[in-house]
Amino acid sequence: MDRRDNIYSRKVRKAADCLRQMILPLPGGTVLPGIRSLMKRTSAGQVTVTNALRELQEEGLIRIKPSSGIFRIRPPENNREIRLIHWQVVDPERRTGFFQILFRKLKEYADASGWRISVEYVENRLPEEIAAELANDGISRCIICSSLVPDFAARLKKHMAVCLELLPRHTWQVTATLRDAPDMTVRQMKYLFQRGYRRIGYLSQSMNDTSRYPIQVLRIKDYYRLMAENGLRVDPDWVFQYSESFDDLGEGLTRIMSAKPPPEALIAPSPSVLRRLYPWCRKHHIRIGKDLAIFCCDEGQERFDPEVTTITNNPESIAKTFWEMFQAAERGENVESRYTELFIRTGLTVPSRTPPSPREQENLP
Repeated sequence: MDRRDNIYSRKVRKAADCLRQMILPLPGGTVLPGIRSLMKRTSAGQVTVTNALRELQEEGLIRIKPSSGIFRIRPPENNREIRLIHWQVVDPERRTGFFQILFRKLKEYADASGWRISVEYVENRLPEEIAAELANDGISRCIICSSLVPDFAARLKKHMAVCLELLPRHTWQVTATLRDAPDMTVRQMKYLFQRGYRRIGYLSQSMNDTSRYPIQVLRIKDYYRLMAENGLRVDPDWVFQYSESFDDLGEGLTRIMSAKPPPEALIAPSPSVLRRLYPWCRKHHIRIGKDLAIFCCDEGQERFDPEVTTITNNPESIAKTFWEMFQAAERGENVESRYTELFIRTGLTVPSRTPPSPREQENLP
């Protein structure tokens, strides 16, 4: 295809996108304006608009009847199916991951109520494209999970009867949402201070675009803030942001534990890190729970030896809370956004040390 063909294809695609946004909200049976009106709406020529309409007919959004006009068509609504839209590929064969547990429990709650949840993983697809797909499938209820795009829900919600967000990464709020509890690090730090720890390290995942998950930024800011408010020094080597592939995690742990002095406790973000952290400590003769306290975030169904202390918003609890929100929205009730509930599951990795003095106790967060 030469450059001119590429330019023309982009014009057709642009015209089709414009017409799609106009057509999606229309009820079935609506007669669309004539070609000349559509040419004005899209600022495109007759041939371009004609080809764009053919694309929309192939998608099942319209029917073109040469002698009668152009009609909006809509398949029978699938009233008992919910589309769960997600941005991270989750291995359905794995039983222990956070999202595996969350999705499985949501499906169980839906099944018990006569609903069906189908999961779709999207990457760079546009909301309007997904809206067209859902309309073509007769689906008018969706769950948007961990969207990477701030305005995704706003653009999709207008096409849905029910649209809720589950654990959004961004700060926008255009639908009812169930969000990560914001005070996870605050509660971790308080717990560590109360048990006598003062040299505390922090592991977190590095991100090229921190706006995609701002709560992670808030958590590490809470760490630095609370250390400063309690007059505690932070050695730069105690904090390490590892890559998504974990390739540099061993290097980071070596740097943390080679600090003079090394931290007494380490906040680690998830069980996926523990699967690498435990073997690393054994290899370097570091006794977890004795030489180094480990305080984890989140949990799966894995068991570690020694049993890990973790702060978690349990995926089973999240599924239950979110399903209650969905049912309320389906009944037409006004659904308020909520935060997940946190609790600390105590294990053997954060034993008590020398208790803080009364003066130190007064200054704890």
